[in-house]
Formats: sequence, C-alpha cells, structure tokens
Amino acid sequence: MRKPEKTKVLLTIFTILTLVSIVTVYAVHQDPTQETTMNTLCTYRSTATYNYTAMLEPSIICDNKTTLRPNEGTLYAKITKQVNMTLNYTFEANLPTVVTITYNMTQTLTPWQHQIAETTQTTNEKQIQIAIPLIKTDELETLKSQIQTETGLTSSTYALQITPTFTINASTTAGPIHQVFTPILLIDFKHTDRGDIIAIDNLDQTKTDAITESQTITRFDVMNQRYASYILITISVAGLFFSTYLYRKATPETKKKPLDKVIAPYKDLIIEAIEPPKTTPETTTINVGTIEELVRTAEILVKPIVLTRKPEPTLAVMDQNVMYTHKP
Repeated sequence: MRKPEKTKVLLTIFTILTLVSIVTVYAVHQDPTQETTMNTLCTYRSTATYNYTAMLEPSIICDNKTTLRPNEGTLYAKITKQVNMTLNYTFEANLPTVVTITYNMTQTLTPWQHQIAETTQTTNEKQIQIAIPLIKTDELETLKSQIQTETGLTSSTYALQITPTFTINASTTAGPIHQVFTPILLIDFKHTDRGDIIAIDNLDQTKTDAITESQTITRFDVMNQRYASYILITISVAGLFFSTYLYRKATPETKKKPLDKVIAPYKDLIIEAIEPPKTTPETTTINVGTIEELVRTAEILVKPIVLTRKPEPTLAVMDQNVMYTHKP
C-alpha cells in the first residue's frame, strides 16, 4: 500500500472516531450527575369513623323495627324520630409521639348556613370518642320552617352539616407533626323516587401525611462516563489533526506552470493586449479545452491569438462573430 493511501485510511478512521466521540459526549450529558430523592422519616394518619342509631316509629315499611344502624336499611324521614350519632377519632404514627389534639365541632343547617351548635376540646389522647348532640327530626323541621319564614328562602331539601376540625400537634424523633383534619359529614334530608329519606354517607374518613427529607445523591457512574467521553474526544480530535497533517504532507501538490512558460512555444502567434477584444451581443463565445486546440484553430483561421492578463489570463481568437477562448 502506498503512503498516501495509508494516511487516507488513518484520516478516515479518526474522522469517524471523532464523530462517534461527539455523539458519546452528547449522550452521557443527558443523564444528571445528581439525583434528589425524598426519604420518609415518619408516617402518620388521622381516622374518623361515624356511627349512628336511628330511632324509628313502628312502620310497615321497616317491619316495625324501632332502630336502624348503618347498612341496615333506608331511613325514611317521616318515621325517623331522632338520630343518635357518635364519632370515633384515632391518631396513629409509626414513631413514638407526644401529642396534643384540639378539636371543635359545629353543626350547620344548609342551605341557610345557620349554625346550630359548636363545641371545643383539647386532649392528649390519641383515641377520642365524641357524642354528637341528638339529631331530632321534628326540631329540625320546626327550625327549618322558622328560617324559611324569616328569610323567605324555601327549599324542599336541606342538610345538617357536621364539621369537626382536629388540629394535631405532636413531637417525634423525626421532627414535629402538624396536621389539620376536617372529616365533614352531611345528614341529607331529600326527596327521591323512594320517598323522603335521610341519607348519611361517607362515615369513614382518613387523612395520611408524612415527615420527609430530601437527599441529594451524586451519580458517580455518570461522572465516570463523562470523564471517559472527554478522554475519547481528546484522543480522537488529536488523532484527527495529526492524520490530517500527515495526509496533506503525503499528498503531492500540483504545481502550476508560470503563464509565460505555458505560452512560450506559441509566442509567435500571440499578441498581448491591455483589454480583452470587444464583443457584440451577436458574438458567440466558444471555450477551447487546451491551448494546443486554440493554436490549431488560430492556424486554420489564420488569426492571431490575443492574450489579456487581467482580470485573469485569457487567450482568444476572433473570427467575425465567433470568439474562441482558453484560460491557461
């Protein structure tokens, strides 16, 4: 294999290697060198469980039952005298805690937003049983009628909204806990295709939170990949410059002959002019490939060859409206 071919192969190899290294550098920079993760130090949960016992008048529709509990049947407003309700609250954490719980409870008649009762308590107990004031349907109906008379706002359906708010403050080895939990319960008096009923849903409610901390991790594998890509691109670029130098050094340059040497054999046929021959729009220009062909054309036509050096060396033979040219 000749030396220029070897340097050409070397140049090709380093060119491809440089392109690959550029792509590699770009690829390894798509992954971050640091990652932030969230660590859970402590989890805690508040749970509210409502329970009720509805006191009924004897009726055919309820098989003369006098009480109904959750999931035992439909509460019909016409035969329900009162509803006895309790609320069991529990606070749980997966770490030992010293806790203070403040809770207040309001009862509001909607849609008039009329507040009926409010209580507030503070305790260090994690389990609390709260007796909700008796809900007497006849008293609610009387209150509803009075509010409608006074406000002029009437509604065929209404609800008693029970809103307990638990504010929990606790200390743990992982840090302080602060949570606000509001398990709202609606006792809905409404008219349906089954009749006038009392709907009490969403008896079990839970809120879960956690104490967390962020941790930043350095990705050493990504950093090592980046360092390796830097080494690769350094080597490939250096090799590219070196192989380019060798290729240019090994490739012989084609030296141009001076113009005077080119035209020397034909100097008797050549006239040097300051400006190129004048042409008209009807003049046809024919470019001749070699000076020998131009000389032969001049001899056949018995015309001199005109040389102009500017703006670039040009040899021309004029024959009426045809101009034969060659640029040596």
